[in-house]
Amino acid sequence: MAVISPFARLQDIDKRCRENARGLPTDRKVEDNWIGIGFKLCGHRLVAKMSEVNEILPPPDTIRVPGVLPWVKGLANVRGTLMPILDMKAYLTGDKLSSAVERRILIINQQEILAGLMVEEVYGLRRFRPEMRVGETAPDMGGLKPYLDGSFQDDQTQWNVFSMQRLVEHEHFLKVV
Repeated sequence: MAVISPFARLQDIDKRCRENARGLPTDRKVEDNWIGIGFKLCGHRLVAKMSEVNEILPPPDTIRVPGVLPWVKGLANVRGTLMPILDMKAYLTGDKLSSAVERRILIINQQEILAGLMVEEVYGLRRFRPEMRVGETAPDMGGLKPYLDGSFQDDQTQWNVFSMQRLVEHEHFLKVV
């Protein structure tokens, strides 16, 4: 019986692996999914780009700031950073959010504007394939319309894309007094 060297054994294993690997797909198309955070605002299901939301928190304690518009809930200390907490329903409609347990804060940092946006509820991560993109937003979106950038349709719901970029660029958003 002939003794096979360890190097020869490795060469044999390599040869068999290469033979068995033939026929496997080499040029597989990678599908780019759109990933976002789903949330509820003004009774509508919305989704924001994952890259536009830094963090999701329960509502923190705030300190009221005199002289600001009613939709500015106040200032909060979030991990040593002072930031405004904004009631998004009050900003868009004038009606304050209820004190429901589901309320959450979406922390954004767009164009050096750091803020906590209070929304009715957060549904978590949402992933959409490119073919799920719908060009237009749902009708009857009211005050949300200027901040929407198309939508996605899954099996059950049309998710309108809420652009945090459009929000911070809007002149009304920057006027808090």
